[in-house]
Order: sequence, then structure tokens, then C-alpha cells
Amino acid sequence: MTEGLDKVFKRFHIVPNDVSLYEMAFTHASYTNEHPAEKDYDRLEFLGDSILDMVIGDFVYQKYPDADSGRLSKMRSALVEGKTLTNFSENCYDFADLVRYSVGEKGNIRFHHHINEDVFESFIGATYLDQGYEFVRSMLSEIYKPLIEKAFELADNSDPKSSLQELLKSDVEYVLVSQSNLNTQDVNYVIEARVGTAVLGKGQGHNRMQAETAAAKDALSKKVGK
Repeated sequence: MTEGLDKVFKRFHIVPNDVSLYEMAFTHASYTNEHPAEKDYDRLEFLGDSILDMVIGDFVYQKYPDADSGRLSKMRSALVEGKTLTNFSENCYDFADLVRYSVGEKGNIRFHHHINEDVFESFIGATYLDQGYEFVRSMLSEIYKPLIEKAFELADNSDPKSSLQELLKSDVEYVLVSQSNLNTQDVNYVIEARVGTAVLGKGQGHNRMQAETAAAKDALSKKVGK
């Protein structure tokens, strides 16, 4: 991991004060089962998620002075949604390659997209604790600059639940079908989008919001109501 972290530090101009924070940020809970002295990224993810909401909210507020709160919320949601963070981890910064898993969990790596989303948030949390708020804000400004410029467009394309509602002109119910791995970092929800008894689409996610969004996307992909 040391070599990989060195690349991260160089990429983001980080001179670390506490390397263990970054090691924790890339440690999945399964790894701690085999290495009890280690800590996983759970708490750092919580912190990073909160920081992202605040900083990205500030960015869109400053960039779009004429946007109302509803539009600002949609832009922020588009910028911090799971697929955006997963793309950062997997395709932009190679965070996915740094995550420490148990031997057994490594075999499930093809299902780890939501974990790669989590570790981006935990990295933000670790950097905040190690480098401070202003550093994190500046770093996120660099990371998000291209996306902030097209936040209006992203917001219009990232709210499938509203799009589905507008398309159908009727209330859509999101019904929980199953949930598994509760109280772990690998919790999974399966939800169906329904109108009456008709199932329009099905989705799964790391939390209910992700699963509902996936169900709406699935329904839209089938051109429901057209």
C-alpha cells in the first residue's frame, strides 16, 4: 500500500502528518476480521460524506447565484451521487487498487463499486483530519472544476425519480423487496418501482436512496408509459 499512497500524496500535493489515517481510509471491514489491530474506513466515510455535501453545496451556491434551493439541491446531488464518486475511485485516481480486503473478499471484487464510492468519501475524511478544511476545499475545487461547470446539465440527467414521475403523471411507489448484510459496509437493498400492482423497474443499492434511483432508471430504460 505504501507505494500506492505515495502516488496519491504526490497527485494531490499532500505532505501527510498521519499516514495511518490514509491507510484506514482504504481498509475494508473484511480486512480487519483477519487483522484485528487495524481499523476500517467506516467512520472516515461518514465524515467525508458530510464534508462533500457541505463543500459541493458551497461550490454550486457560489457558482449559480440565481438558482433556487431546489435546483441547488439537484446539482449537489448529481455531483456527489454514487456513480460520480465511483468513477473518481476507479477511473480517475486508482483508489480502487488501494483497498485492503480479506483474502475471501478479494474474490468478490467485481461487486465492489459501492465500496469504491465509499473509499472516495473516506479519503476525503482522512485528508480533512490530516490537512484541514481549507486544504480539502482547495483539493475538491480542483477535482470538481469540470463538473461544476456543467452542474445544470448533470442535475437534469441525474434525477430519474422525478423524470419517471413526470413521464407517468401518477404517483410511483418504491417498495422494499429485500435487504441483506445489515449492519455491515456491504448492506444491500433491492427495491421495486411500482404503480399500483404493476412493477415498472427494479434496482439495488448500498442504501435505500441508491436502490430507489436504480429502480427508477430501470423503469425509464424500459420507456415506461411511452
